[in-house]
Amino acid sequence: MHAGRGFTLLEVMVVLAIIGGLLGLVSLSGGDRQAEDQTRRAAQQISARLMAYRQEAVFQNIDLGVAMQSGSLLLLSLQDVRSQEFSANKTAEELDRLNKNPWQTYEGSLSAELELAPEIIVGLSIEGREADLNAPADEDLGPQPVLLFLSSDEYTPFHLTFTHEADERFAVHLRGDGFGLPLLEVEHFEG
Repeated sequence: MHAGRGFTLLEVMVVLAIIGGLLGLVSLSGGDRQAEDQTRRAAQQISARLMAYRQEAVFQNIDLGVAMQSGSLLLLSLQDVRSQEFSANKTAEELDRLNKNPWQTYEGSLSAELELAPEIIVGLSIEGREADLNAPADEDLGPQPVLLFLSSDEYTPFHLTFTHEADERFAVHLRGDGFGLPLLEVEHFEG
């Protein structure tokens, strides 16, 4: 019988160093994707939320709008200030304010607000024009919608761009044509 030869301490250390190096490479490549994955999830969450708004507008037979400001979405509903049912319990001051801005925070079954992670940067383009999402709401009028979801199952065509402040090598695009489901795609940049 031949006695088995064991590993020397040096051989064990070399193997552990190689394994540690490989694990370091795996975690680095995983860390590179973390910002992209977080951004993609945020875009998917927004897409699902927008389609829920679209369905709510159709099923409830109401017009909804989305205001975007300071990293959050706010769902609004259009109030028919001319209907006696709506205006019955309102003061003249409330009706005057509603005549100036009939868009009020939605009070239905859907959550009216959605916050985005602060490291995700959102850009919105409507008909080729950039919307200023950081503009504060007019204190007298309140929030105004930038996207509309109508009871007729139409919505404002849009192009949302999501980027991450920690990684400029990609952008996630969410495009809606006003009729179909929004399309989500990831664009990678050289560098």
